[in-house]
Amino acid sequence: MPDIRNEEDITTLVHAFYAKVEEDERLGYIFNEVADVDWDDHLPKMVDFWSKMLFQTERYKGRPFRQHLPLPIEKNDFGRWVSLFTDTVDEHFEGNRADYAKELAVNVANSFSTRMAMEGKFDQKDEN
Repeated sequence: MPDIRNEEDITTLVHAFYAKVEEDERLGYIFNEVADVDWDDHLPKMVDFWSKMLFQTERYKGRPFRQHLPLPIEKNDFGRWVSLFTDTVDEHFEGNRADYAKELAVNVANSFSTRMAMEGKFDQKDEN
């Protein structure tokens, strides 16, 4: 399998990953029912985000954290998100940049989880 080499590869990764998210029982509910994500609008933004993360392009300018605060995200949801992302990368790519993408996904999830905990988002029951 090839490594992640270009924008076409990022588009493949993002679309395949979010297809899994959309179908996931828990995450799909959050994205589709609660957030009512417009996938035609969201996917290009996520391609830009991962392009910035992996290739240091300047296309993504968003600040997504605050948009996630009102959602019914539980601490364990981040593990599910990382698992789906990692599985998607492994299904399509291998190599240094693919490994780096998986590391970045863990870092993004950890950052969001930590910041949400600091905002008091998670109840005691979510800590277990």
